[in-house]
Amino acid sequence: MGGNIEREREKIVKAVYRRGFELEQRYYGCAQCVVASIQDFFPLHNALFKAATSLSGGFASTIEGPCGALSGGILVLSHFFGRSREEFSDISLLRRPGPLVIKYWQMFKESYNVDTCREVQYHMFGRAYRFLDNDEYYLYEKAGGHSEKCAHVVGQAGAWLTEILLDNKVMPVKSD
Repeated sequence: MGGNIEREREKIVKAVYRRGFELEQRYYGCAQCVVASIQDFFPLHNALFKAATSLSGGFASTIEGPCGALSGGILVLSHFFGRSREEFSDISLLRRPGPLVIKYWQMFKESYNVDTCREVQYHMFGRAYRFLDNDEYYLYEKAGGHSEKCAHVVGQAGAWLTEILLDNKVMPVKSD
């Protein structure tokens, strides 16, 4: 029986990875694609997806902030484990998602050795591309930006989040 549970777990983790990879290839916006890959399998409100818009590319495509896949994942974890408006007066709940966010952040840093958009690009491409410069953006795409490299980062972020959610008893609404 335990083997079946593990197979189902592996199946959904792989499905979320594939979904995140495909979404980044097709629609771009790493933070939104991470959120959407989770939203396609777990109960997640559309407002969170919209809120992730300007977190891609290190904050509004400037590459000067955290990787959008990391930021999008933190939004997801805060959604499931964060303090609600009804709990706002309970200051002790402010830190509730912290251990899971730190776990996710550590997975990210262990894999890429860094956590900012600029640094992830150096890790993946050997250089950073300025997304707001059309010539640089063209070179980023030509180097496999959305077709493979950042698509992998998004897929992997979704897979890690899925593992964390499952480990903490958040049940999927869909499996592939």
